Amino acid sequence: MKINLLNKIYAAVAITLVFGTIYKIVAYKSWDRYYYYSNACTPSSYPIYLRNSYFITADEDDFSWIDNEKVENFSTYWGDGSFPEVRERMRLPQKAKIKSIFKSAKKNNQLEEIYRAGGDVKGLKFLVGISNDGNIIVWLRGKFLEEKILNIKLHDKEPRNDQMHFKEKLSKEVYLEKVFENLSDSLKNKIKSGWDSQANYIDTPTNYIDRNRERWEKNNKKNY
Repeated sequence: MKINLLNKIYAAVAITLVFGTIYKIVAYKSWDRYYYYSNACTPSSYPIYLRNSYFITADEDDFSWIDNEKVENFSTYWGDGSFPEVRERMRLPQKAKIKSIFKSAKKNNQLEEIYRAGGDVKGLKFLVGISNDGNIIVWLRGKFLEEKILNIKLHDKEPRNDQMHFKEKLSKEVYLEKVFENLSDSLKNKIKSGWDSQANYIDTPTNYIDRNRERWEKNNKKNY
């Protein structure tokens, strides 16, 4: 049976759609995506201005943004985890250890409930702790789980002129006044008085598991 021109066109379109679907699935890599939420925290006594923050994932053009709202509002504390919310599964930050932690957490029932419109999902939470002296710790958290996955120290660096602007370029002094203008006078006075000046938060535990143990144990009993 001969295939007429119209059928050939239909066949070509169908083949193109099939290959396009296959490419989309492979490129998206749904099997390598996970539910997780990320936020940043600082000690209350060491407020900072955090312009933006994100993880670099396995996708070159895909960043995983870190929620820094409470840092910007100077309302966070060391070990503070914000209310987790996700929209979709995402590729993980580029560190081999992370994927194994996710797999282990799933196997050991350590994934946490994370809010998502349309129904809660299970995943883990990243917390980026920025302490004094430029020390940064990244934890990965779940039920009865808090694992340190990164510990680094940043070095002082003067901001470039093009980085100091609020609608217009500002001098360093004016820029610092602007970004910290919502810092309360009471907190400023406590800092000036030497509050926590000798603290070394890089070695300070968050007590995350102890603070949540009772809640997790109750939830576990309900599931039995």
